[in-house]
Amino acid sequence: MLFFAHRRVLTHSRLQAKAIRIILLIVLGLFSFVGFIGRAEAHAALEATTPAADSRLDAAPPAVEVVFNERLDSGGARLLVLNESSRNVAKGKVERIDEGKGIRIALPKLEDGHYTVSYSVISADGHPISGAYVFTVGNPAPLPDANQLDPHQQVGHAHNHGGAGLTVDSFLLYTARILYYAGLLATAGIALWGLMRRATPVVRDTLARSLGLAGKFAFIATLAYVFFSLRDLGQGEPISEWWRILTETTIGKLYCAELLLAVAAPLLPSLSAIPRVVWAALALFAEAWSGHAAAFNPIAYTVGLDYAHLLAASLWGGGLVLLLAIWYKERPEAGRFALLFSKWALVSFLVLWVTGVLSTLEFLPSLSYLKYTLWGKWLLAKVALSVLVAVTAFLIRKQMKKGDLPRGSLLKVDVGLLAAIVLSVGVLTYQTPLPANKPLNYHKMGIDMHVTLRVSPNTPGDNQFTLKIWLPETVGEGKPKKVQLRMLPLDKKDMGYIDVPLEPYEDQEIDEFPNYVISTYKAQGPYLPFAGEWKAQIRVTDATDTERVLETTYRIY
Repeated sequence: MLFFAHRRVLTHSRLQAKAIRIILLIVLGLFSFVGFIGRAEAHAALEATTPAADSRLDAAPPAVEVVFNERLDSGGARLLVLNESSRNVAKGKVERIDEGKGIRIALPKLEDGHYTVSYSVISADGHPISGAYVFTVGNPAPLPDANQLDPHQQVGHAHNHGGAGLTVDSFLLYTARILYYAGLLATAGIALWGLMRRATPVVRDTLARSLGLAGKFAFIATLAYVFFSLRDLGQGEPISEWWRILTETTIGKLYCAELLLAVAAPLLPSLSAIPRVVWAALALFAEAWSGHAAAFNPIAYTVGLDYAHLLAASLWGGGLVLLLAIWYKERPEAGRFALLFSKWALVSFLVLWVTGVLSTLEFLPSLSYLKYTLWGKWLLAKVALSVLVAVTAFLIRKQMKKGDLPRGSLLKVDVGLLAAIVLSVGVLTYQTPLPANKPLNYHKMGIDMHVTLRVSPNTPGDNQFTLKIWLPETVGEGKPKKVQLRMLPLDKKDMGYIDVPLEPYEDQEIDEFPNYVISTYKAQGPYLPFAGEWKAQIRVTDATDTERVLETTYRIY
């Protein structure tokens, strides 16, 4: 009996073990089936884009479309179209097309430029897919960079200004620029204040005398400014080069205009109010056109902002100089003029802030660029000084509301701050807002692979890419099976890699390594379409299907 009972227990155990094995086989079969389905039904792959990747179009497209080989999830689709300033120009709603396999977004009328399409979708099986590509509209001009903002480059020279510290020549140049701006703003501002209605005889007399002194000062300062500027631009060149600069370059012709206006400046007191205002308008326009604003697009917008900035600065600066002159001549009259001046000073101050911020945002991809250049540091100093001006103006106005005359000490502080701001302007207007870009030359040595990547000129827009790969000759005779170069903008968290289409080429350089075989590739195109921090990723698959990945990060301005 015990024997049969023991046999039944063993039989039951065997049945349980067999059942467990069958269940495990079924589970493994299900996993294999699911795995097979996963391989057969892989997540969606990009099938077509409109406009096509890397295409160059004569006219702007009405929309951007991205189509995949299978249906997408109903939510979570994102489609961005970034311009050369990395701003999204497609503000419409993302639409589903091709029975849910694609997405589309309408575009506004696009200007000539390089545009980056960034897509992010979820396939029907739940896989996130993202990527990016570039297309070009028209024939876009290169974006302004440090070279284009350098006055030496503008006249065809390659001198590096501001990089060797403060020398005697640079000190004289900056001093001349500071005096020029002081004379320009004071003369133009006092001329504008000549439009005052019902000015008392004391104010009219003080204004005429101040305008005469400012006009003579502006004449001498402009002569010095043009002389030292030409001396700086023509370093190492004969005097005949000065004549070429004055007659054949834009900046030279603007110097000529400024000289002609400077000759007329001492004559302003003898003219009526309207010719004085015309002189001020022309002098400020010549300066606005010769500044950094003329290098950016749209030029009417940037030069217009600079012109409004200079106009507000001259109205405030000229009015402050006039107020101090009246204060020295007749205190009660200075109090009455101060009431009028304070109103216009507030308007001027607001215009200065608004136009200054808008211009800075137009010049720089982001405000973080202020820390990269001397231009940015001097601009921050100017901002700090302007805050002190606001505090001083508040104290003066508070005193006037009590019925008291403005204190001479506060007026002198205000004029001192004006002088400091003019000093900062004289320096920062000769510095470049953007840091200088340098060609990328990345080289990495390794036992299983050597890599060289060159990007030139390494600026936003069109660039030339050169990639060299060295693999051991013992691995598939040193020839790679697949080589990819991809660029990722690190400042844009939601963007995927931009693939650079490489083409083999015959290398003429002598840079061989023993026991390694070189493969060389090139590409040309706008695969760095905007400024920012970028990651270059190099993926190389050898003959044994071993993939090696190298990455380097760098910033272009």
